Amino acid sequence: MTIRSRVEQDRRKTSRVMARLTCHFTLDGVSHEAVIIDMSLKGAYLSSKILPPNNTTITVFVNPPAVKKETKFTGTVIRGAWAMSEHGKLGRFGVRFGATPLDLIGLISTLNS
Repeated sequence: MTIRSRVEQDRRKTSRVMARLTCHFTLDGVSHEAVIIDMSLKGAYLSSKILPPNNTTITVFVNPPAVKKETKFTGTVIRGAWAMSEHGKLGRFGVRFGATPLDLIGLISTLNS
């Protein structure tokens, strides 16, 4: 008989950190407001009033209070779905980063502490 822990393991190579950071992203040259729900060195999960199509490239800009300058990263939307919230219908989508900017490493370190 096997006893399994009720705590589910994070199976990602790099764990995600809860963020809840306001940001904006550009899609086809148009800026949209969003919230970064969580993030890791490889990607992030965002919530917005729009849902970008899968396989599109977006650029995300975030200016967290703990960091002195705006952090910018580019990524590809890998999955997404519509969800209902207190604020109405919102798009929730995952973004895989093309490269990890050094500023992002510092931001995740700050969020993790």
